[in-house]
Formats: sequence, C-alpha cells, structure tokens
Amino acid sequence: MAIHERSLVEPERILRKDRLVIDGVDVSGDWNLIILPRVIDDYDLDFAKEVMNAPDGKTIVNCYQCSYCTASCPVHNYWDERYNPRHFIYLARLGMVDELQKRADVMWRCVSCHKCTHRCPKGVLVEEVLKVILRVMAKKGLIDEYPSKKFDKFFTETVLEYGRIEDGELLFGWIEKQGYKVVKDPILKKPIPFIGETPEWLKQLTVKPIKSMNIGFLVLNAKHMLFHPRTKNWNRFKQVLRKVMQEEGALT
Repeated sequence: MAIHERSLVEPERILRKDRLVIDGVDVSGDWNLIILPRVIDDYDLDFAKEVMNAPDGKTIVNCYQCSYCTASCPVHNYWDERYNPRHFIYLARLGMVDELQKRADVMWRCVSCHKCTHRCPKGVLVEEVLKVILRVMAKKGLIDEYPSKKFDKFFTETVLEYGRIEDGELLFGWIEKQGYKVVKDPILKKPIPFIGETPEWLKQLTVKPIKSMNIGFLVLNAKHMLFHPRTKNWNRFKQVLRKVMQEEGALT
C-alpha cells in the first residue's frame, strides 16, 4: 500500500467538518479529517515496462515505498517539497503519466548527491531510475527538454570543440542561453564577465572568491576567457569522438 504525504493530496479532496458526531461520539478535531477517494482509469502500464526495460531502470521494481530516499533528499527538504523521488517512482510504476507531467517542472532538479541511492534499503538506484523516467517521458513527447538536459548538451558541445572546458566561458555562455543579455567583445565574440545582465545570485557567489585570488591567477583566467585552452591535437581526435557518439545515439 502506498504511503501518501499530506502535501501530495489535492486540497479539494480533503474534507473537515467543524463538528462531527458519529454514533453519539463527538469526533471533531483531527479525527474528522476525511480524504475523498478518486478513480483513475487513464494509466499506462507500458510506461512502467519501458522504465523497467532500461538497464539503469530495472531496480524500480525493488521499491517498497519506505520513503528513505525522499527523507534524505536535500532538494525536497531545503528547496521544493514537490520534488519527491518516492512519489515519482510510485507514479511511474502505476503508469500515472498525467500525474508525472504535472510535476515535470521539478523532476529535473536532482543535484546528483546520491543520498537517495546510498540510503535505500532495497538497493534501488533512485537517481538513475528518475533519469530513466525523464528519458521515457521525453521520448514520448510528454515533457519539454528540461534545463539540465540543455546544459548537458551545451557542456558536451564545448568539450567536443576544445577537448576541455573553460569555466568562465562555460558559465557566461550558459547564462546567455538562459535568456540573459551578455555583452561580448567585438573581435572574438567572447562573453565579458559581469557586463550585461548578470543574475544577482551569481554576483554574490563569485565576487568574494575573486577578491581573494592573486593577480596572476586572474590574468590567466582572463586569458583563457579570450583564447579558449585546447587539448593538444584535439582536431584529429574530436572527429572520431563525434562520429562514435553519433553512431551510439549520444548526440542528437
């Protein structure tokens, strides 16, 4: 039997009377809270089978809904309680695709800390299972491409181009892709840090460490921002790597 948190029940299905008397006994207060039942007939069991058939989705069958994963999840506890790994697994196993779609805006927020997987007493690879659920949803066209997937593509393209990343360019390039206006130098068309629309959280996050850096390190980073460092003989190797990744479906 599934365990349901109060936050997962729709408010319109929760009833509480001001005063309730049953067989002459006054049960007013917390005892008179009633959750109305609902009937669901639009489930898709093929969805669950597709998750189970994936190599990294097989362990979903081991889940017995103890909720250790959710209890240890920092995203659930400190950011958004709607991010609930246990509930996502529950919905996927029942094929309740509509319910998963309602939560698509938070399902990609996993921070890959692996606490859920390490604490699962049944050996469910929770993080991997959730990623399979997202992949199946994306494959079926049930969700838009989520931000972390877009970042993965951006990161991969950068590595394929240069063989290595340059932190500043990656960061401000990603900010530009999020819709912020980034100012670029007129010659190399590289983003100039902190000129343009820079999110306030980024300023607070980076200004303090920058103040403690020595001049030589700052100059080196500025140089790398203008002239992206490249792995030796990368042009020869990247063609092979890109071809292999395309053949294996890792590039779209």
